[in-house]
Amino acid sequence: MGSNTIEAKGVNWHHVSGVQEKDLKALQEKFKFHHLDYEDIRNESPISKMDAYKHYLFFLFHVPRVQKDSGRIYGEPVYVFLSKEDLVTVTYDSIKELDDFFKRMSENAKFRSIVLGKGTAFAMYRIISHLFRDSLHIIGKLTQEVHRLEESIEHSHDKRLTVDLGHARRNVLFLRHLVDPQRSMLVSLRHTSRSFIPDEILVYVDDLHDILDTIWLSTDNLKLLIDGLFDVNEALISHKTNQIITILTFLSAALMVPTLIAGFYGMNATWLPFVESPKVITLLYVLGMLGMVCVLVGIVYKKKL
Repeated sequence: MGSNTIEAKGVNWHHVSGVQEKDLKALQEKFKFHHLDYEDIRNESPISKMDAYKHYLFFLFHVPRVQKDSGRIYGEPVYVFLSKEDLVTVTYDSIKELDDFFKRMSENAKFRSIVLGKGTAFAMYRIISHLFRDSLHIIGKLTQEVHRLEESIEHSHDKRLTVDLGHARRNVLFLRHLVDPQRSMLVSLRHTSRSFIPDEILVYVDDLHDILDTIWLSTDNLKLLIDGLFDVNEALISHKTNQIITILTFLSAALMVPTLIAGFYGMNATWLPFVESPKVITLLYVLGMLGMVCVLVGIVYKKKL
């Protein structure tokens, strides 16, 4: 724990990256936080929340991340304990942006003094806003993906496009699900009165809330676009299906008359006309098929007019 602690002006930041059971036990020995908070960390709770106690606050943030292999968006949990003199951050996986921020503060005394010198609440704001601002590029990537799908839908409407639309919709909806409770959490923070949360920090809370609102509004617009693309894609698939059915109907109907002729003459009945003239029967077969096709084309053309 010593190597993961920095201090400035009486304020300490304890950062645990890639937490293990031994780290949690060390935290419990050093800080007398509520045991339910440690249980939340052990159980990796999927819901963002804020728990208010008399001498500290406990936060569970979920920072949007993208899986490299599948491109799926997920929430990386960041656990935060906020008290008057101590700020504790805990992550299960290494978050490069957070680790780099901690390293920068460790190596730059002036920057460390600026961040920690205004108290633990301001330090938490700087850390969390840094993480969420870095996550804004996810919105940019989602927007580019939706524009790509919008252009692709004009040229193709195959299974791959439908799957890509499904992935994009899932990512947008999950990002909304990820951000929404954290917006509510920040509203609750505004109305939480603690000695280590000065009134001037509320401006920074509003700034962080604005970042989450930007993500929320962007995903809301993207959701509307994707829903529209889904409707267009379904309409195009339906139109393509109708075209295929029309072609199959043409083929079936075109073969009706020739099949009827072949059925009669296949019985070897001697009383049928031209039974001794195969060329005439073949001509009747072809003319019957062409005539039926012409009738069908005329019907379709008349309907279109």
